Amino acid sequence: MKREASLNEEEPTVRQVASVSRALQMLELLVAHPEHELGVSEMAREIGVVKSSAHQLLATLVAHGFVESNTATGRYRLGLRLMEAGAVAAKHFGFGPAVVPLLEALVAQVHETCSLGVLVGSSVSLVQRVEAESVLRVDLKVGTRFPAHHSAIGRVIMAGMPPDRLTPMVDSFELSRSERQALLKELDVVRREGCSIVRDIPVEGISAMAVPVRTSAEPAIAGLVVAAPSFRFNPKAWRGPLFSAAAAISARGDRRL
Repeated sequence: MKREASLNEEEPTVRQVASVSRALQMLELLVAHPEHELGVSEMAREIGVVKSSAHQLLATLVAHGFVESNTATGRYRLGLRLMEAGAVAAKHFGFGPAVVPLLEALVAQVHETCSLGVLVGSSVSLVQRVEAESVLRVDLKVGTRFPAHHSAIGRVIMAGMPPDRLTPMVDSFELSRSERQALLKELDVVRREGCSIVRDIPVEGISAMAVPVRTSAEPAIAGLVVAAPSFRFNPKAWRGPLFSAAAAISARGDRRL
């Protein structure tokens, strides 16, 4: 049977459909502001279209369930169809519900909250999470997003990127020259150590240690992190269990691909 070529195997310069691109930009805007509903005028301005065009794009997204309209405010938020799509994507990469027992086993070893996160644009989004039983623990939900360069997960993923992907991402952070140099130096440390450690960022009083989740095709397709109040931070004790759990999750991902 003849195999169908993927888009990447066809013309590398294939033209994008402008309306589809703008609709996806709208979804990206809503993803970037998960705690806030956005208005038509705001989104039209952000993606560079007139308000009437924004209305048409949103009406299409609403009709397909990817966006919901709040009739009381006239503003928009993400729809449940995206949750379904995200669950399918997570399962494809081995990050669905079947990975939860691996996280539970890790939590049982380190006695701290553990999460799995992926890169979404220039941010990290948590896709799976198991909380520790401690009364004082890190309380972040699945779907929470952080700037990639301020998170342990983001740094382990960025450290595995080739220069042609890493450079544009670092450029997007709009860092000062000294901040950029400090970030690149930190990524060198992450590559050398195989893990990322952050203290009191992006959340004051919380420290974290992350290691990459790999596949045969990607050196860091996701990141596995242990996070705890800074006074309980214990990377020496976490290192072995964290690497073992990441290897198990990586093996699941490779079997899926």
